[in-house]
Amino acid sequence: MFQSFTGSSRRPRQVNLSGRNVNPFASSSASGRQAPHGYGVQNTLAIAQQERLLRQQERDRLNSARLLQRTWRGYLSRRAARNAWRAEWDANEQTRIGMKISFENGDVDQIDRTIAYSSLDQCRIQLRLLLQFFEASNDSDALRLLYLSNALRKTLEEVSTMSDEEGWTSLLARLAKITLRLTLKLASPFRQSRLPGDLLLRSLCFLIDLVPRQMARLAEEYYTVMAALTIDVHTLSKKLAFSTDQLVATTLALLQPITADTSNAYEWFARKYLTIPNLGSHLGQLDMIASKINYRLLAKSLDSYAQGTTGKQLSNEDLESRLWLLAYFIYFRRSAVSGSSVEEAPEPEYVKVVSTLLNSVASFLSRRLEPEDPLDNDELQQPPLHPFIEEQISSLVNQSSITGLLYKVRPSEAQKDISEAGFFVSEDAKSLASYALTLLRVFPRRGDDIRMWLYLGSTTSLSPSTSQPGTRMPAIKYFWRLSSATDLFAKISRDSNGVLPLLRPSSGDATSNIQREQDWTIILLFLELYTFLLKVMDDEEFFSNESVLMGVNTTSSWTRESALSLKDVKFLTLFLKNLGFTLYWNAADLNETQEVESTGSIMKYFSPSSNQNDPLPSVRELEQRNKEKGLPGVTGIPLDYFRGLVTGLLRMIHERDSRRKFLPEGHWLMTSRFDMEGFISAVVAEEENRHQLQEDEENEDSNYVDELPSQSLGLIGTGRAQQARRIEAFRRHQQQAARRKQLEALAPRLEILRNMPFFIPFATRVQIFREFIYRDQMRRRQGFIDPDSWRMSVSAASMGRLLDGNAAARDILSRHHASIHRESVFDDAFDQFYELGEGLKEPIQISFIDKFGATEAGIDGGGVTKEFLTSITNEAFMPSNGPSNGLDLFVENDQNLLYPNPSAVEQRKEV
Repeated sequence: MFQSFTGSSRRPRQVNLSGRNVNPFASSSASGRQAPHGYGVQNTLAIAQQERLLRQQERDRLNSARLLQRTWRGYLSRRAARNAWRAEWDANEQTRIGMKISFENGDVDQIDRTIAYSSLDQCRIQLRLLLQFFEASNDSDALRLLYLSNALRKTLEEVSTMSDEEGWTSLLARLAKITLRLTLKLASPFRQSRLPGDLLLRSLCFLIDLVPRQMARLAEEYYTVMAALTIDVHTLSKKLAFSTDQLVATTLALLQPITADTSNAYEWFARKYLTIPNLGSHLGQLDMIASKINYRLLAKSLDSYAQGTTGKQLSNEDLESRLWLLAYFIYFRRSAVSGSSVEEAPEPEYVKVVSTLLNSVASFLSRRLEPEDPLDNDELQQPPLHPFIEEQISSLVNQSSITGLLYKVRPSEAQKDISEAGFFVSEDAKSLASYALTLLRVFPRRGDDIRMWLYLGSTTSLSPSTSQPGTRMPAIKYFWRLSSATDLFAKISRDSNGVLPLLRPSSGDATSNIQREQDWTIILLFLELYTFLLKVMDDEEFFSNESVLMGVNTTSSWTRESALSLKDVKFLTLFLKNLGFTLYWNAADLNETQEVESTGSIMKYFSPSSNQNDPLPSVRELEQRNKEKGLPGVTGIPLDYFRGLVTGLLRMIHERDSRRKFLPEGHWLMTSRFDMEGFISAVVAEEENRHQLQEDEENEDSNYVDELPSQSLGLIGTGRAQQARRIEAFRRHQQQAARRKQLEALAPRLEILRNMPFFIPFATRVQIFREFIYRDQMRRRQGFIDPDSWRMSVSAASMGRLLDGNAAARDILSRHHASIHRESVFDDAFDQFYELGEGLKEPIQISFIDKFGATEAGIDGGGVTKEFLTSITNEAFMPSNGPSNGLDLFVENDQNLLYPNPSAVEQRKEV
């Protein structure tokens, strides 16, 4: 409808002054330039920008065309030059041998018909031409290379001397490079050429004889080629016509000449070749390689390589490669020393390399050596170890080799370690300590065996008068003297306030960090050994106060000779006290210093485009990673394990001191670190907070179990349910980790009281215990402490109804009432009260039944219960060698002390 009616049916004219096309269906301008929307200055600027962009694109197009033309012209000129050089090379050869030869038809037989050059100058000219035009992708050039190599070999058989002044060394090195490049091309599955591979391998061995040092510098390329040939040896040996023995001989040829660069050859041999999985299946046997390997040179080369990769994050492929490298290295050493006395005492160089390699794969290896739950389907199971790897790694746990670790410590170094340990600790001692700790970490189930074999070891020290080896020093004393003389040990023993910085990552230079890590390694090994010693040492040996070294003809027990003097034990307790206190008091700070595991954002669990080759970590995997997290300042040892080690050793020494005092009064107290006036109230508050956190966690666990989906995650079509469950499990794991850290931060006093109560005075502990009992009664009985008041509250609260969803008051009170026969107090009490569990904390009522079956008269107002407790205690702890009561649970020794009857269980089974 038109706004104004003129009487005409014609559409009114529309005048467009904006310059814009108002027709949405109109085609764009033929010039290719789209008019931007807008008007005025903005439209002009947009048009100018678009025109500038078009001009820039045109310039780029012209420059690209020029670059393509220049590249093509360069390629054509290089190809023409190469063709000219090829023609010149072929012409020279035809002139030399007097007959026409052609390498374009792929005739291999003419290689064998070659003749020697008349002079080295003629050979050098041909070699330079070949190096200029050679292309590894050209089969005719490959034939020319083999032809020249064969002719050069025949020439040098006639001319024995070769002058380096004419540049032969550099030419032969370049020849080796193109030979390696050609061999690598031929090893590719996409190259279909069938050239004689045996001639290539023979040429490489020939070049090694000519320029061994230059070939050793090409060790990386050399063993890259050898690894490519070995991995696909069954196919390539048929394709290129070479044998496995030729391949092995060529592989080992670079290791035979002893030059200044031989260590470089051994290093790349290990890095490139000894990381191939299952070499035995490719080559048929490893004995030939083992017989030609100098494992001492290999250990020296691996030492520098392994030290350079310390601290780097390794992928699963790198970890697998290191496992094979470690297994081959152990095998070579075992083959070299098989049947000799050296087998019992590994060399320090060997120990150092094995320790470094084993430490880098310890976590990855321990999970595959000793899986915790092989039937668990909640996480992706790691593939089992190859039998060869498992056999070689397991051979490290050997009594003779572990006991003989200290045999290789030279007497001069042992004496120097003892006298100047604060300033010098031999590399041997550091390597041995690191090696022993790594074995304990990788083989936790054989930890006691390893500790015992280490404890049985000893080193030899020099006689002060004759300077000749004559005395044996126990391993425990050797590592104690090294540990106690370190600066780290002295700082911790001197001041408990300065321990925390020593447990955190150091911000100093690399040298101080390495020194501190080595000190921690020696200290940790001593703590492991001394913990084991206290388990097998009786009090008489502990208090023997013998600190002299055992002579050759001494008949004293090894345990007695390994005992520390009481003065040393006192010094050790100062160190353990300050260290243990900090591990509990500053637990929250130490948790923050641990490396945060990179698990990715939670959005990864929702992303549909996540890489399927990188599966999401399960809860068990996250828990395992957290368990393996270590303190960066203490050689990466897990915090829980370290804290348990220190606490256990401290408590064992305290037990010895409790049985027979040898430390001064108040030695164990740490009251200076507490505010003792408010200590009791603070501990009680921490206990309440801990109880509240546990209740919240139990409620969440019960809710999570109720909400679990009923369908199996293994069924088809349940991927969404499985994803949802993983998300929920991840959330719960994060909450539990945060709650544990919160508990450690909220209850440091409570943790110290639970694990090291002797830090607190006995009277204070009694008050805390009574306060705990009172709080527990208040919580369990809803504020009614008195027994009668509690019974009345239960009756009043129920009144025949259910109490908090549980049984009625009559049932609750009846469960706390028992009828006990006089002749079977223990059995009746066990049958009636065992099911109560924690409910036995509530008031109980006892009715005694006489021998006629009648209930004895009287009301239990407390006296009957007291009589019941006295009777049951006497009956339960009555020794079997006393008046028999039929239980015989304990036996009395000659000092009237009770200990559990070892045959009580068998006697009960027979009854």
